[in-house]
Amino acid sequence: MTIDQAALGSAVKAVAAAAHTDDPAALYRAVMPPTGTDTPPAEAANWFGTLLIHLALTAASASRLEQGCPRETVSEWIEEALGPLPTPALLRAADPGHIDHVEAVRAAEDYSQCREYAVDLIRIGLTDPNEAPDARGVDAHCTVTNDKDARITVMAMLGRLAADPGERG
Repeated sequence: MTIDQAALGSAVKAVAAAAHTDDPAALYRAVMPPTGTDTPPAEAANWFGTLLIHLALTAASASRLEQGCPRETVSEWIEEALGPLPTPALLRAADPGHIDHVEAVRAAEDYSQCREYAVDLIRIGLTDPNEAPDARGVDAHCTVTNDKDARITVMAMLGRLAADPGERG
């Protein structure tokens, strides 16, 4: 499958826009391959993997961080841009009648792991061209591409980070 670069560029913009509206339906539409649900699985995986890399590269560019900067610097930038990680108590407080403590703990852990994937993916975009990417970035790309729950969460994070600082919300 050859990926249409114009469609890919439009998808990156659509993901960034949808991530800022907190509209899950718009986000799901934004990440879909151009041929939608009729896309064969192998082509869909290629689309998602390529979109993920482009979102990470766009976020890395928007970060204005130096090439080769430490992982901790990327992590700090993400926390500054997106805010601190949600705690189980905060998640539970959002809907105490439906979210129990175990679910809240699991959701906080999952979100934290997705944030770590975002750090590793952005670091791919900050890697010196003469260096091999960190293995954590490669692992993050494989995991996120193949895990639909992690994929949408990480793409939403990267979409929020891909915007200019004045556009983040």
